[in-house]
Amino acid sequence: MFHVSRNRAISGTAELAGAFGQVLRSLLPSSWSVQLDLLPRADGGRSTEPDAQVVIEAPDGSRAVVLVECKGAVVPRDVTRAAHQIERYASVMAGRGTPVGGTVLAVPFVSPTTRAQLEQHGMGWFDLTGNLRLRLDRPAVFLDRKGAERSGFRDPSDRLLKTLRGPAAAKVVLELAETELPVGVRELAERAHVGAATSARVLELLDREAVVVRSEDGAATSVRKRLLVERWVQDYRVMESNEVISTLDPRGLSHALKALSSLGTGVVVTGSAAARAYLPDHVTPVSPMVSVSLYAEDPIGLMKQIGLKKADRGANVLVMRPFDDVVHAKARLVDGINYASPAQVVADLLTGPGRSTEEAEQLMAALETSDSGWEK
Repeated sequence: MFHVSRNRAISGTAELAGAFGQVLRSLLPSSWSVQLDLLPRADGGRSTEPDAQVVIEAPDGSRAVVLVECKGAVVPRDVTRAAHQIERYASVMAGRGTPVGGTVLAVPFVSPTTRAQLEQHGMGWFDLTGNLRLRLDRPAVFLDRKGAERSGFRDPSDRLLKTLRGPAAAKVVLELAETELPVGVRELAERAHVGAATSARVLELLDREAVVVRSEDGAATSVRKRLLVERWVQDYRVMESNEVISTLDPRGLSHALKALSSLGTGVVVTGSAAARAYLPDHVTPVSPMVSVSLYAEDPIGLMKQIGLKKADRGANVLVMRPFDDVVHAKARLVDGINYASPAQVVADLLTGPGRSTEEAEQLMAALETSDSGWEK
């Protein structure tokens, strides 16, 4: 049964910790014991204890202490600090003879990017939308539940940018993926051809998400490109963000690719074919190419020009009218064909059909060999 030893006047802590305890009790077998204790905070000075602890005991008598730190909100850039804080708590408790089996950050909502950061630090998480991760060695416990991907909690006074949806944000993202650093807000806006306000808001979001590192004057000094694209595709989907026409080239993919090499700047290839263009010669693609994806300024005209036919089934060429001209502006010419920028190709593969996610991972692994910004 649950035991709350102290009711402290810290907004949200008791609710978060109590909800976490209740969920644990509902998921673990009835023969297991789960005891929740809210811990006191010292008056003044730095606390040496977390907000709560949960003691889990299995029928065989093995037990584990789980430390729970509650926050009203957390963003990825806060995770490292929170992890170090709870590590200090665990060290203090171990010194008192209480070894800690696991740690959990409890928040009203934990975003996908925040969860990835917590996992890197070996921490679990819990939020009020149903997201939960707890891993213990003894007793052996592994709980992993999915909740909401977006927060349902809204603060009317919070006007910070929450999404990278739309062409303007995409322009900033694609510019950051290849621009020379450091770059300030206004200079980035000029390079990306967006307003300074848009540049500032996108940089602020990416700073919160631990995607960029900024200097005291606000300039971006470092960009984690893999995380940048992964954050972008939370709001961008190649098959939804663009107007897509499924077509068939009856003469096959080789004919389609050969025809594209003579079409000039109005067509940009992305997806599997583009990934192959960026892979080193000695690297074998992770999967066979079964379709060609491309952006066209005039999709209907392109279809007539190279003999593509609309096809609901058996399509081998996806023709897309792009979400913005930035797709063409960032294109690179390789062996006579215009290919989308590496960041755009990765985003399209991560959100594309079939085994395209595996192709995206292979491409990112190749990119990191020459650009440390793509490292995990």
